[in-house]
Order: sequence, then C-alpha cells, then structure tokens
Amino acid sequence: MAARYQLVLKSGPNAGLTYPLEGDLISIGRDASNMLVVNDPEVSRRHARIYRQGERYFIEDLGSTNGTAVNGMRLQAAHALQAGELITLGENTHLLFEASELDPDATIAAVRSSLMEEEAEPAPAYEPVMTSPPQMPGGFSGQVAQPAAGVKNVKPARMKLSPLVIVLIILVVVLACGCLAFAIFDALNLYCTAPFNTITNLFIPGACPP
Repeated sequence: MAARYQLVLKSGPNAGLTYPLEGDLISIGRDASNMLVVNDPEVSRRHARIYRQGERYFIEDLGSTNGTAVNGMRLQAAHALQAGELITLGENTHLLFEASELDPDATIAAVRSSLMEEEAEPAPAYEPVMTSPPQMPGGFSGQVAQPAAGVKNVKPARMKLSPLVIVLIILVVVLACGCLAFAIFDALNLYCTAPFNTITNLFIPGACPP
C-alpha cells in the first residue's frame, strides 16, 4: 500500500527531495545510519524521529543541539503531526509534512484523455518555399573587390600586459577566492566542526565545547 503521508524538503541540502513515510519509525539526522539523512552541520547526528501510532504520526526531538520546531514552536515533547505543518531542524532545514494519497484511476484517465487529444490534432502541412539568391547589380556579378594598389594588409598589434598588471590580477583573483571561501565557511557555521573547532578554541578559548 502506498504511503499516506510524506516529507518534502523545502530548504537545506537536497531541497525538493520527497520522502514517503512507509514505516512505523523514521529516524532523522546527519549520521548515515538514519533512515532520513540530512547533511546539514546544524542537524545533530541523531536529531529527531517520526513514529506512527494507529493512523497518526508523531515527531519527537532526540535531545538535538539546535532543537526541532513545528510551525516555529520548539518541541518540548512528542507532537502529533497534521498535514501542512512545517518541521524545522536546526535553523536551515525545513520539512513539509503533507498527505501523499492519490487517486490512481483519476491519474490514468487524465493521461489517456491527454493522449487522445494529441492524436486527434492533425499535424500542419508545410510546403517548401524556394527562394532565388539575390542578384548583384549589373556589371558586378562574379567580381571580387581587389585592394587598392600600394595598400598592405596590416595586422592589429596585440596588447601585452606588464608583469605588474599580471601580478595585480592574480592577487585580486586570490583575494576574491579567499572571500568566497570565508563566506561559505561562515554561512555553514563550521567554526565548531572538526577540524576547525581546534583552531577556533586557539583564538577563542572555550568557544567550542569538546
């Protein structure tokens, strides 16, 4: 039987991914042993779990570092999920809990109707149109313009860059790459992620817990 509910990853890594809820227990976290793996540094290794009781699904935080929220409210205990609710893991990962039950007969009928409409429309007939090449003015047909006497073809001189300009360009590129790398590092909040946590604690003692 097809899953009645599913999770749709709205933001974060692999945004757009759909995960059908087909079991009684779905573990969520950054560790590869979870049923739903979320590769986000803000998500704990074992962050949360979704389990089924009867016909309802519940979500429970597993003591994660950055917490789990439903519709912006941080969970303190297990929460019974309703279709359309938004689950937030940490700060950047958002999952939409929604119904996924479809009517297969309606889908098949719609596909058949679309195919019948395409077959009923005849393809338009096209007739080739012959065009004659443009005629040159009288007396000039087949003639090629010749360069004036005494005029030689001059090749444009290539502009050479001085070593100083080349060094400046390289420095600008290196600086831009460094700024981009730092922006990505800061956006992903990797200060307390191994091996960067050691460097962070050297400059700011105690900033990252062991």
